[in-house]
Amino acid sequence: MDVRIREARGGDVAALLALWDASGIRRSLTDTPEHLRRLVEQAPDLLLVAESRDRLVGSVLGGWDHWRGHIYRLAVHPASRRGGVGRLLAAEIERRLRARGARRIYALASSEAGVAFWASVGYERSRDTAYVRTFAVEDGGTD
Repeated sequence: MDVRIREARGGDVAALLALWDASGIRRSLTDTPEHLRRLVEQAPDLLLVAESRDRLVGSVLGGWDHWRGHIYRLAVHPASRRGGVGRLLAAEIERRLRARGARRIYALASSEAGVAFWASVGYERSRDTAYVRTFAVEDGGTD
């Protein structure tokens, strides 16, 4: 499969959300066109897409807190799986996070297939426990 990895652009938002839906990713509170456009504007090098024949077939989102890296939303369209797209995306976002100084990278996996994928590329289960607090937009929060 001829695949090109590139930074997402504002015009990719609808196709990106459709890719996530087709890939079985459950949308979260911040998976909105507005949030994705803001992400593309503020950190374009950390939202990557895989494109084949002018169609989005994969995506990955990196996060950087100036201490460690985070990887979210690794998705590959079901028709493009088992062709190495996920590995290409994972390697490129990891390269970018390491270039920023990340010595530790957390990869979020919400399915058994995701857990198996991350283990296959050298990630280990973490003993760290994640806690989440969600703020409503009217409270001044954005996520």
